[in-house]
Amino acid sequence: MNILDWLSSGKGEIAVAGIAGSAVSVVMEWNGIGSGIRRLFVGAVAAYFMAPLGVPLFQWSLGHLEVAGEQAASVGGFIMGLAGVIIIEIVLKAFRLRSAELSQPAARRRRRRDDEA
Repeated sequence: MNILDWLSSGKGEIAVAGIAGSAVSVVMEWNGIGSGIRRLFVGAVAAYFMAPLGVPLFQWSLGHLEVAGEQAASVGGFIMGLAGVIIIEIVLKAFRLRSAELSQPAARRRRRRDDEA
């Protein structure tokens, strides 16, 4: 299978749609070349793996919109490419907050032990 065959496959279409959505996101929120490359990569990877969530996310945020079944994967890939960076940032922030929350009691216990000593 060559690259053109893969690009015309379902996964290839999702990847291209994700890259396109990610490129739109980069252009709309330009912060320099480094940030642009990072956003393009993260958006494309998020789209490739989370494309099935794109159409439901789109419908949830903008109301009930009909997307033809044969177009759903590409539309989902584009939406996740566009919003993937934001979603990944939210997930990472939640992990950081939870980690800080879990480590806080241990830090308090250490401080108490140090104060008692």
